[in-house]
Amino acid sequence: MDLRNKHLLITLRLVFGAFMIFAAIAGFMGAKAMVSGSPMEGVSEENVQATITLWNTGILHLVKLVELVSGLMFVFNFLPALGAIFMAPLSIGFVVYNVLMGTTSGVVISVIIALINMYFGYVYWDKYKALFKK
Repeated sequence: MDLRNKHLLITLRLVFGAFMIFAAIAGFMGAKAMVSGSPMEGVSEENVQATITLWNTGILHLVKLVELVSGLMFVFNFLPALGAIFMAPLSIGFVVYNVLMGTTSGVVISVIIALINMYFGYVYWDKYKALFKK
């Protein structure tokens, strides 16, 4: 199987980009609801407190903004290799956060996000080579 298949890349790029846009918008709305004190069904108190802390420090704003920008870059095929670089630290952070919080479904989703981002790293490797040369 050719992992650099054009159709596979386009499909993953569009699905991943749409998911990132959705996650960014939902994250902004969900975090605002948690901060305002609205009850969140199915979310642990520990996760709510962590989200409120991240929201109040502004870190969550930055994370969601990077998700939104990266998602748009993937969907509109505007410098998708750069979008993958933007998502690299976030995808690692998602895995670490969900492992530490102990959310099983969150771990699965974040590992899938990290794997897709690694796939983009493989596909766009020719564009990244210069970054690793002396």
